[in-house]
Amino acid sequence: MLRPHLDFFGQSLLMSDVNFFITSSMSLKTCITCLLAVLGITCFHASASETDTRDAYPCDGANYALYSAERPPLLPMPRSIAWKDRSSALATVTIQTPQQTADPAQMKHILAELNAYLKAHEIKTAPSGAYPIRFTLIPEWPKSMENREQPPALGDDSYRMSITPQGIDIQAVNTRGFYYGLQTLKQLILRRGGKTTVAHCSIEDWGAFPIRGAMNDIGRNYMPMDMLYGIIDKMAALKLNTYHFHCTENEGWRLESKLYPSLTEAKNMTRFPGKHYTQEEFRRFVEYCRVRNIMVIPEMDMPGHSASLRRAFGISAMNDPRMTRILTDLIKELCSLVPAETMPYIHIGTDEAHGKEEQVDNATLTAYFRTVEKCGRKPVRWHPGLAPKGYKGAVQQLWTERTLKRCWPAPGGEYIDSIETYLNHIDPFTVASTMYFRRICPFPQSKGLGMILCSWPDLPMNASEEHLTHNQFYSGIAFVSEPMWNPPFPRVEGDPMKDSHMQYHANLPAREDPMLAKFAAYENRVLAIRDRFFRNTPFHYVRQAQIPWKIIGPFPHEGNVDRIFPPENILRTGNIEPQYEHNGKTWAWHPQTYTGATVIFKQYCDFPTPFNGQKPGARAAQNSTYYAYTCIHSPKAQKVPFWIGAHTWATSDWRNGPVSVPGKWYHSNPRFWINGKEIPPPAWKKPGNNGAMIDENYHFRAPVSIDLKKGWNLIFIKSPNNPDTRRWMFTFVPVQWDPQHPGCNIREYPGLEYSIDPAASSPDEKQQHPATKTTNK
Repeated sequence: MLRPHLDFFGQSLLMSDVNFFITSSMSLKTCITCLLAVLGITCFHASASETDTRDAYPCDGANYALYSAERPPLLPMPRSIAWKDRSSALATVTIQTPQQTADPAQMKHILAELNAYLKAHEIKTAPSGAYPIRFTLIPEWPKSMENREQPPALGDDSYRMSITPQGIDIQAVNTRGFYYGLQTLKQLILRRGGKTTVAHCSIEDWGAFPIRGAMNDIGRNYMPMDMLYGIIDKMAALKLNTYHFHCTENEGWRLESKLYPSLTEAKNMTRFPGKHYTQEEFRRFVEYCRVRNIMVIPEMDMPGHSASLRRAFGISAMNDPRMTRILTDLIKELCSLVPAETMPYIHIGTDEAHGKEEQVDNATLTAYFRTVEKCGRKPVRWHPGLAPKGYKGAVQQLWTERTLKRCWPAPGGEYIDSIETYLNHIDPFTVASTMYFRRICPFPQSKGLGMILCSWPDLPMNASEEHLTHNQFYSGIAFVSEPMWNPPFPRVEGDPMKDSHMQYHANLPAREDPMLAKFAAYENRVLAIRDRFFRNTPFHYVRQAQIPWKIIGPFPHEGNVDRIFPPENILRTGNIEPQYEHNGKTWAWHPQTYTGATVIFKQYCDFPTPFNGQKPGARAAQNSTYYAYTCIHSPKAQKVPFWIGAHTWATSDWRNGPVSVPGKWYHSNPRFWINGKEIPPPAWKKPGNNGAMIDENYHFRAPVSIDLKKGWNLIFIKSPNNPDTRRWMFTFVPVQWDPQHPGCNIREYPGLEYSIDPAASSPDEKQQHPATKTTNK
């Protein structure tokens, strides 16, 4: 039921708020639908005859209903686009290509991908006489595109596209540009109600960074090649262009060697024994990536992370001359598999050489790097990591965090940004805020080449699929795709520690912050692309920009996490008071309205948050308790699945205290209530787990089924911490769950509204929940 009037989060909807809901890519026809969708109300403004009748690439869901066929959602958004607010019906097309290109294999793949996509949309092809799709090589770019950043040594990925009633024209200086033009064209083509259309527009587009990448740790936990191919397909569609192939670890050496075949023998692996990639599989994989504009950077980690290597040869120390010879042989063998122009970088690790057996001298380090250079490649190493004294020839790939200045890149040196974004550490909802607001390559004193988004699930796995079901890989590459290609914010200038965007790395902006409107518009596009291009895919994310929270605290509990403070009176009286008295002090709800499915009090890297004074590296209050509440309106009494979590465990370690304590959501004993009734924690399948994950995080266990009554429902949360709390947080969000595809097809639950002041939101229902007596606005 449509509310009598719209009152978002208990505040009047002013004209200044309109951009929160409406973007330039939406027609007037869809504005009301957009408002309702952001409020959590499902509304299909299309008639039955307008809905998409195809299973492939659906465009009829609530999120796609926000967009007209004349302005469909694009991800990443092109650098320059002029919409014509028209579209052409596509029934039959004629594809025209250059007679010759410098890369016939890629051109062949482009045509195969295009034809498969057209077929899925029931578009026929004819040799001539139909609506044309023209690919045209041009010798140079026009003046309008001269002042862009050029990807060094990786080819030009720019393209121009014009779509008119006379046809589709894609222009580029090479087939790389054609391929990216095709990815944008696929998003511009919609099929609804048995009719396929393409939106009219003019586009000039290019990538911001020469390296836009992602990585899976396939050394510790093997991933079959078909899974890797699926990852590459998704990356390519989002215009990512680099895959970091991390194939060696303590647990296993995963790339075949003809010189040293014992490396991949099962007895030398401690996980997925014997599982590895043959040299022929690797060659095919690199070519599969190449024709999709993705460069492979293989990594053989040395001298650290090398236990599997040492086991294979029975050599105990990495400084042994025999091991140095073996490694230089392996580098040469790797380089012999793929030409330098296709695989210009070789990563040799050099991080975390902690044990005595992993220490090497300067001559050994020099041999590693010089061997890479002699093979005509550029070496890449982790930073912090080892390098020969005075050597500055490697690209530094940054890890850890910017609060540690020893982790900053060398002035003037080339670097790849991987700090602060390890997916194994980040909550599924924090992924969105971190990837969108974080400004890539924040060290202006050095040359940032771009970013590689890394997933390091160090823990053992029950199955390879857990790379994707337990980690936020697909939502991560989706949310970071636009900042990599067309950054929404200017680059960092000056001191990286004074980057104002760090305040949004852990939490979404508060409701009062205009940055929330920017995020909400981006979130809408990502969710539409999720629904269309990530079907049956683990994508752990639903809309969260509409969820408000009021928070009070921190109350010092002095080590007693069960200590009761005055806000818990709501469980007895049903009333939310504007302030409380405790120990001679007045405590009021924070003035700002926080936002999100997850709220982070303390982030694992201690990013700035409203709860640590917005100071990088500062700790939130110790031995303290926060309380939070929000209200959810349901149009009827119903059972609704919720993702509920009090802590998101890293998939890389079991730090943070005892795991899965029976009878508790988390060992610091956070608690959740709905309408005064406590929500019990899960019955953990393996209390005290220290092996492969099972049900520890909310996004890979079944949601909690909660009874919502008709009208307003009060959600009340108590969140204490203790000295072992590395992540202090809570998650509470309704979801649609697909039991046929566990972990996949997670969607927004329809028909629910949110408010921190239901009385103000809907006066006709003021008495439906006693919490509406609050004077909090």
